[in-house]
Amino acid sequence: MAFETLELNDNERSRLPGSFIEISEGYVHYELTGSENGDLVVLIHGFSSPYLVWDYIFEELGQSEFQVLRYDLFGRGFSDRPIANYNFAFFVQQLHELLQKLNLSNKKFNLVGLSMGGGITMTFADQYPDLIKKITLFDPIGFSSGINIQYLALKIPFLNRLFLKFLINHQMLINSQKPDFYMYKEVDQYLEQFKAQLKYKGYLKAIHSTILNSPFNSLKNVYQRVGKLNIPIQLFWGEKDKTIPFKTNEKVRAAIPHIIFHPIPNCGHMPQYTHPQAVIPLLLEFLRSNL
Repeated sequence: MAFETLELNDNERSRLPGSFIEISEGYVHYELTGSENGDLVVLIHGFSSPYLVWDYIFEELGQSEFQVLRYDLFGRGFSDRPIANYNFAFFVQQLHELLQKLNLSNKKFNLVGLSMGGGITMTFADQYPDLIKKITLFDPIGFSSGINIQYLALKIPFLNRLFLKFLINHQMLINSQKPDFYMYKEVDQYLEQFKAQLKYKGYLKAIHSTILNSPFNSLKNVYQRVGKLNIPIQLFWGEKDKTIPFKTNEKVRAAIPHIIFHPIPNCGHMPQYTHPQAVIPLLLEFLRSNL
């Protein structure tokens, strides 16, 4: 497969599924479905995957009483890849502008974040607490899971650039998806969809910039501040997660003592994708509750 040979321009966007809308930093790829009169649920995906990771939840919630929005973070999926520092302030701004442009920012809504999307979710809630009704997290980032030599290398100028150049490439990112899908038989089908985003220029630069500029292991204070707000929060975690080890849930729960916790047995880093039959009833119950 040839990587990053195409430009994401008007011609390409006309051929792609979903919808596009322009905000200050470029075009955002999104889908909006469900009842316009229902509570809004916003789904934020993770580090390297596009919004397809929400397929089952997006479809199920869209057929219920909720309005559901999923979108590709800048640099991923079919959203633009602007030249920028891909930090959490950048991603929070993207979501805030997207909601305004879609006329969805006039009432409280529910935020659901996976992995890095969990960190973005908490950062957004920390900045705009009055907009948030409820929060759901899936295997979120934000806490150190022990000494990581690769992470330490990223903190050393020059060495970090070499590390990214030689170790974080397209094939590595494809290969890194498989461990997320513990014993999931249809992973190859998912990977074919995942690779579609790699055709478009700017993907790898966005990934590298995110690694260099985002606080993956240092969001404890954000979690604690949001945890003190009157916002119901629930947490899902795959017990076989190797990307963000299952034991890390203890740090999230310590930061947010009132959080509702759902461990998912025989599950890796993608509970919402590999175990929708376990996740969706609990998610719907939470969203419908009077907490």
